Amino acid sequence: MKRNFNIHDLRIFYTVVMTGSTRQAAQAMHLTQPAVSHAISRLEAATGVLLFDRSHKTLRPTEAGQYLYSEAKFVLDELVRIDEALHSIEQFGGRSLRIATSPALALDYASDAVRRYVQANGTRPFSIDLESSVQLISAVETMRADVGLGAVSQDSARLSFRPFLRTEVMAIAHRDHPLASGSTVAVADIAPDTYVQPLWSDYVMPQGDIADTLQLRSGMQAHMTLLAGTVRAVRGISLVNALSASDIVSAYPDLVALPLTSRQWFDFLLITRKESANQDVAERLLEALHAGAQARRQGVYADTIQLLD
Repeated sequence: MKRNFNIHDLRIFYTVVMTGSTRQAAQAMHLTQPAVSHAISRLEAATGVLLFDRSHKTLRPTEAGQYLYSEAKFVLDELVRIDEALHSIEQFGGRSLRIATSPALALDYASDAVRRYVQANGTRPFSIDLESSVQLISAVETMRADVGLGAVSQDSARLSFRPFLRTEVMAIAHRDHPLASGSTVAVADIAPDTYVQPLWSDYVMPQGDIADTLQLRSGMQAHMTLLAGTVRAVRGISLVNALSASDIVSAYPDLVALPLTSRQWFDFLLITRKESANQDVAERLLEALHAGAQARRQGVYADTIQLLD
């Protein structure tokens, strides 16, 4: 059975389920309540199924309604993506480059790479969004992003995962911290009451010798974007990848970066769709990513940041 329904009715249905009533949906969409009710009736007629159980005082989606609601989000998000792409083509002569990056690369590195890309290839519309390494895989696969920069790979017939960077884990410490005066830091020597534990937004642990890191516990935790400020506030110490360490210490002179005595690292990957027409763009972005990493391979970071081909 072919089911024909229009997108406007689908959007109204989605809003009704999301808000919980036709009255609230009408207010949210600046429509009259009868217009919302008629749209639901048209959608039920077009699909051939009841979407709401009307035997209660409040509207409750039926099983079919719950299924349609879950699928409608993807359809409506895809329409937004198409509209944005068409607008970019109309205004700028080409689609925007949409990049999803892990928090571990978001302090300065990712935006610096985009700046280098634009300088080398000319102005082009772009956007950078923040996702965990797991979520950005989905973003690239569902075409919400053209390129992903993360630390997780998976078997996929549709996606390409290209390692481009290996970064050692380093300690960042306030200059007043007892371990800040050394040349290296042993994780076992970090006092828990001075340690600010990163909230690993990627849900990814480093590779290598991480036994002591797994045992390290603290009552102080901070998201990557707030980690530097928290370490400064408590004159503490934390563990981050070398790229983040470089960006943090450049921004905050009262913090120092120190290599660990144990070797731990993250591998970061460039994630693209295999059938994407933007493979040449991905290659040029990879050059910019390598250039940005190479610029940071100075001093204490020379041996803790490695470019991967």
